[in-house]
Amino acid sequence: MFKALFGNIPGQLVIQITNRCNGVCPQCGMRRTAAITRCTLPPHKIKDAVKQCGESGFEAVSLTGGEPFINLGEIFDLLDYAGQAGIPYLRTGTNGYMLVDAEMEQITHFAKRLAATKVRNFWISLDSADTKTHETMRGLPGVTDGIKKALPIFHAHGIYPAANLGINRNVMEKPIEKLQGSHDENRFFEECKTGFEAFFNKAIELGFTMANLCYPMSSGNDALESPAYGAISDDFIVSFSQKELRLIFKALLEVIPNFRNKIRIFTPLSVLYAMSKEDTSMLFPCLGGIRYFYMDSRDGHFYPCGYLGDRDMGADLTHAAKENGKEKPSCMRCHWECFRDPSQLFGIARYSIRHPIRVFFQKKLDPVMLKQWIGDLKYYIKHDFFDGRAVPKR
Repeated sequence: MFKALFGNIPGQLVIQITNRCNGVCPQCGMRRTAAITRCTLPPHKIKDAVKQCGESGFEAVSLTGGEPFINLGEIFDLLDYAGQAGIPYLRTGTNGYMLVDAEMEQITHFAKRLAATKVRNFWISLDSADTKTHETMRGLPGVTDGIKKALPIFHAHGIYPAANLGINRNVMEKPIEKLQGSHDENRFFEECKTGFEAFFNKAIELGFTMANLCYPMSSGNDALESPAYGAISDDFIVSFSQKELRLIFKALLEVIPNFRNKIRIFTPLSVLYAMSKEDTSMLFPCLGGIRYFYMDSRDGHFYPCGYLGDRDMGADLTHAAKENGKEKPSCMRCHWECFRDPSQLFGIARYSIRHPIRVFFQKKLDPVMLKQWIGDLKYYIKHDFFDGRAVPKR
């Protein structure tokens, strides 16, 4: 964060190592029942991309899927390589399939192997506070019990996984299909609040010490043309209107502060505040394609993000980063948290330090958002910027 004040924003790369998956999640276009061409990047291509990250000064690499752990031997080898390449913020996650009906010995072996890598953050998906709903959506009966059994073992080996919620309509106990007026809007808002509260309580009950929220990925967005990332789904469960999205962000803005001292929560309040407003002038452009990049499993090429599939940047990350590194960010086409959250946080940081007088005279950075951002920064520092290898602080 402090580097960004002086224009040195850490680079990050999201690598989709495969679009293969063993889940049936309706909110994802890569579910095992989806009629798509399945692709997995050769390990040497992934390692070459990681090497380029190290050489280009990138600090964050995320290995995602599909299900990244569908090939256990390969993912661990890749994590070892990335750790040796000196990537300090190494992240990956799973739907938890390997925990279904797993014996303690199997879980312990998995935890030890994961702990032997330099992975910093490890997430496990949790789609709903209701066990039956989550397991039905994933097609993984028994996975919730597996997670609960596994978490103490992970913790004993210095791994503190995050519960990862991809926001969907099943977060609500009684999903509302269409907003007909202010009454429905109020009910939608209250249902969201209740659902998010239940989610955080469920995560805590299972034993999670950290949580993260993925904003909805839907193909229902009019601006979407040819996304690169295959997780996008046209299912109603993740299709939200702009009004619904603002209500979701507003609900999170009210709920998260009540849980911040009970479980570490990645999601920044300053970003939620900006996205809950009809006036989007407080949103800062995304750094996708400038300091953040996405690598797709289908062709091994780099893109500004998983959203802009029409902007193929080729197979040379070093070249793409060098050519675009000095460009002025301008993209505002999506609300996905992967690049939106850090772009907004770093945007506020740079704007505040470079234009301190304007902060109080321009609507772009109002006092409420500035206060939220300062609170986010203090919270992030307190929790070591969410180090998933560190014992939680109270």
